[in-house]
Amino acid sequence: MSASPLVKRMLGFTMLPAIAAVSPLLVLPIVSRTAGPEGWASAIAGESVGTFAAIAIAYGWTTIGPALVAIAPNDPARGRLYRDALVVRVLIATVALPLMVLVCMLIASPGFEALAALMGVQGALIALSFTWFAVGLGDPSAIAFYDAIPRLLVAAGAAFAITAGGFVELYPTVGIVVTLCGTGLYTIRVLRRFPGAWPRLSDIPSLFRRGAPVALNDAALGAYSAVPTPLVNVTSPGIAAAGFASADKMLKLGQFLPLTLANALQSWTAEVTGIARAHRIRIALSAHAAFGVAGWVVLATAGPWASEVLFGAEAAATFAVVIPLGFAFALYSLRTSMTRHLLFPTGAARTVMAATLIGTVVGVPAMLLFAAWFGPVGAAFGYAMTELIATVLLFRRCKRALKTIAHLREGDSAAAA
Repeated sequence: MSASPLVKRMLGFTMLPAIAAVSPLLVLPIVSRTAGPEGWASAIAGESVGTFAAIAIAYGWTTIGPALVAIAPNDPARGRLYRDALVVRVLIATVALPLMVLVCMLIASPGFEALAALMGVQGALIALSFTWFAVGLGDPSAIAFYDAIPRLLVAAGAAFAITAGGFVELYPTVGIVVTLCGTGLYTIRVLRRFPGAWPRLSDIPSLFRRGAPVALNDAALGAYSAVPTPLVNVTSPGIAAAGFASADKMLKLGQFLPLTLANALQSWTAEVTGIARAHRIRIALSAHAAFGVAGWVVLATAGPWASEVLFGAEAAATFAVVIPLGFAFALYSLRTSMTRHLLFPTGAARTVMAATLIGTVVGVPAMLLFAAWFGPVGAAFGYAMTELIATVLLFRRCKRALKTIAHLREGDSAAAA
């Protein structure tokens, strides 16, 4: 791929997360001020639970699906992938969504159960989105038309309505509508354009078995990502929880950007072989590392000020919280490239899963203990420790995989790594 198409693709996939990041910022400051500290903390806690539910519902498709679509040999194969993913995710959603709503209502502060539940549903339904398929096709325009731009417009409308005296639950409600309508319309388009067989009932168990390693990795990652905010909301209610919720929200919004960079570089790193491919992967890893450090610096220096401006003085994050969360962001950025550009394409899904599980098994209890001892700051350090363990455990396998790729000839399979 020449530099110009790569630049165009990066710009396309960069602008969309920028829109996705701006959309919530149009309305969340109003939600924070309208709902108050307890309502704001409950909303973000519900969203965190919804994010974990989304990872369970997605069952790994949003992680490995784009690569499968990109390397699919023909349109019928792509159509079958979309149908397989749709069936698996809908089946999981029928079980996961009711349980998620119950958890959201239990962890919410009194009077904010509906807000927490709706925020959870909005976050969970993202798992049914079509965007992973559009990424695999290299089609950012579809994401803009069916998702990003409608989400921006309804967020602006919700901000105006809530300011005029509307209820804060309007924001997650319109987000749910955008996801369902946009995905529904795109799905009709895909089913027409990409003919393919629907999975038979007998195929369902094998679909779940094949997706299990990536799904378990995503579930473990989601578990430790979703724990801090609800934990703080229970152990340190009020202004302390609101400040942590603001820091966590900025972190989660920022995490869209490393994913965007990974999406833009995914096919670029895979379209060559041997030494050239290893060189491109090293460039991708370096870019993600630099991006992560830059994000850490921005969050650690400007995070408290930005959170106060965006979410109000009562929901401002502290330096003690944003510094470890910024470190976690830097590690997340690097590990995104390690897994998506190198380890998943070289058949190391089980290695990634093992590292994430170990990090979760050690990190989640650490979050619980540190939060009990040190409050929100302890939860932030526990989260950063989890990211550190999961990242460090992958370094050796990455080094080996790069050496193997550098010695592959054209036509060889990288799966041997």
